[in-house]
Parts: sequence; C-alpha cells; structure tokens
Amino acid sequence: GEWVNHHSHQHYYSVIAVKTLITSCYWTGTVGVLAPAQVRGRLGDTVELSCKLQPLEHEVRVTQVTWTRRNAAGDDLNVAGFHPTQGPSFPEPGRLEFVAARPGEELRDGSLALRELSAEDEANYTCRFAMFPEGSRSARTWLRVLAQPENEVKTEEVPLRPLSPEPVPVACCVSSEGRPPAKISWPHLDEKANESQVPGHLPGTFTVTSLLTLIPSSQADGKIVTCRVEHESLEGPVLLPLTLDVPYPPEVSISGYDDNWYLGRSEATLSCDVRSKPEPTGYDWSTTSGSLPPSAVAQNSQLLIQTVDKSINTTFICRVTNALGTGQAELTIQVRGEDLPLNPQYLQKILLIGTLMTFYKCLGSRGSSGHPNPSPKGLMLVTEGLCTAVPLPGSPSPRLLLVKSFGFMRRAAEELRFAEHFLHAEQ
Repeated sequence: GEWVNHHSHQHYYSVIAVKTLITSCYWTGTVGVLAPAQVRGRLGDTVELSCKLQPLEHEVRVTQVTWTRRNAAGDDLNVAGFHPTQGPSFPEPGRLEFVAARPGEELRDGSLALRELSAEDEANYTCRFAMFPEGSRSARTWLRVLAQPENEVKTEEVPLRPLSPEPVPVACCVSSEGRPPAKISWPHLDEKANESQVPGHLPGTFTVTSLLTLIPSSQADGKIVTCRVEHESLEGPVLLPLTLDVPYPPEVSISGYDDNWYLGRSEATLSCDVRSKPEPTGYDWSTTSGSLPPSAVAQNSQLLIQTVDKSINTTFICRVTNALGTGQAELTIQVRGEDLPLNPQYLQKILLIGTLMTFYKCLGSRGSSGHPNPSPKGLMLVTEGLCTAVPLPGSPSPRLLLVKSFGFMRRAAEELRFAEHFLHAEQ
C-alpha cells in the first residue's frame, strides 16, 4: 500500500542547553561541585556537560579539572583535563571543548562540550576539581544519547487467494532510527499486533515494526485505525490514523421470503444478498436435499419460483465465491394452503364468528331459563387456523360448515347469519 508520511517535528532539547532532570551537588566542607545528575543529548548533536564549583570562594585555588568516563566494564577512562596555566588536554581531540575555562583565569567552571554525539558516548561522566588546600571534589553526570525516530503507517496488501479463517496483516506501523526503541500501540482495538525490532542504519539506533492483524471482513474494510508511537525524545505521543483497505470473502444472506408462500402462488423470488470484496465470481443455488425443485430456476443472484408447490417446502442454500473464498446462507420455506387475504373486514368477521360460536356452546349446555337444553343444534370450532362446524349428539339436522384451509375462511364470514340463527334458536 501507499505510505502515509507522518514525520514528527516535535520540539527537542537545545543543542547546547540540554534538558537537566535532576541537579546534584556534592559538598564537602565549604566547597562543592554542582552538576546535573542526568543530561540528554540527541545523536549527532552537541551536548554540554555542566560542572561548576560552588560557592565561588577566592581563597580556594584550583590546580586542575579532569573528566573521566566509566565504561561497561566499570573502568574509568580519561576524557579531558584542564590546567590553569597549560590549558586543555584531550586524549581524543576534535570533539571535546571546555566551554568556559581559559588559561590564566580563575578555574571555577569545568563544563565540557561534546560534539557529534554517538551511541558510544552514553555513559557516566565524573567531573573532578583538584584544589588547594581543600583537596579534590567531584560530581557525576549520566549522559543519555537519544535519537528521535521517524514514524510512518501504511496498509498491508492482503493477497487475493483463498484464505484460512486466521488473522492476516492489514496495517503496518514503523518507527525507524530511534534510540532507545520506540513503543508502538494500536489504541481501542482488540485485534492482535505482531511487533519486531531490528538495528537501524545508524549505529546504536533501532527500527520497530508493528503489524496489525485481523480476520478479513466487511466490518474491517474502511475502518479507521490509529497507530500510537511513544518516545522519550518527543513531547507527546504521535498518533497516525489510517483507513483500512481489506478484501474479504463473501458474506451472504437470503431475502424475498415473506412467510406467506401459499400453494399455487406464482412468480416468487429469492435474492442472494452479498457483501464481497472483490466482486463475486459465481453463485450456486441448492437445497439441503441436493438439487433444486423443478419449479425453481437459478439466475445468478436470484432464484425464481415459477409456481409454489409442495416441493418448495424445503431449505434453500446460496453459495457465493470470490477470489478469497466462499460464503453461504440458508433459508427454510414453509408452504401454506390457499392465500389468506389480509382484508381487515374479513379478519373482524372471522373473530366475531369465533366469539358467537363459543357463546352458542354455552347456550347449548344451559338455556336461558337455567335448565339444560335438550337438543343443542351445533358447535363451531376455531382452532389452529381451521374453522369447523360439527354436529352435536342429539341434533336432528345440524348444519355443517367445514373449512379446510385459510382460503375458505372467506366463506365463514358469510355464515354470520347461520351463527345468528343458532342464537335465536336457543332463545
């Protein structure tokens, strides 16, 4: 993917006036040495190691100032020296300079400038004043050498080939040439990041790479993520936003079924709805029992049902394929009897029939005078969508209405007069 450049231009410590974390004073008697406990300098820049005699008493005569550096083995190596009359001396001249000390002048400031900082310059430095008659006084400074990293974020190209359901790299955040190594994170994400660290091109620097991985999906594609880089050379975290470009296998659903597919219905259609990147390369319609019913015709993403019959009472499957894989969805069809019109007037009449016939059942068991009726005429039953009038025992000539399906319930609405006749008969 294309790199998105987010170079940091954060404020850094001055070339000479460096950041002092803690100032330490080493006092013995009436005279002490004042020096910072820690100094930070940037790789390739110049840093000042401050070292001053306090208080500035004229009675004290300084005979020499020396600087030593402790190496990894614990040995103190000579770095620089200054004599009041002979001036400075350096084992490795060219990069070091006393900032304020001058031959023939009072020696009270032994501050040392170190140019072209390298990673090897990071160490503990000791500044020592040799005095008469006080003896020697010293102070120690820890020099940190930092390198401000360059930070970039980019999308990772997901190969267009069949994928296993495992996370793949989708974004890469790189913090290069930093010292010490930068810290990289992806805020507000549960996805896993794989981090690696290698030496930078400049000695003593490091390049940190963080790969964001996730399972390709439509939810991941177009999502905005942020790479957060933290480094002590920066005033604050660097935030690098990125919009993901993630191809993913087909995500499938089936639409078009309204739960009212009745026998004899024509021209019903199922649609295979797909989210896919890249576009689908093929659609395949089938059922859980195998092939499609005779009245079902597949046309790419659609399944045309010419006539709804009992063979449509099955579970349909739509499988969709693209370059990354296959997705599928299932839908079960339940074929009903004849179409039940949804006219509110019919529904009201059907409910009224049920109410009247239930009332009639009560009248059939006990008359208006409170005595049992000798010959109830009939009973209307309304259960599970079937409305049936059945004869009762002892009824000489019951009227029988048999409703076999929802489609015939229209006729039941016309039998209101029949229900009313039953009520009048019982009165």
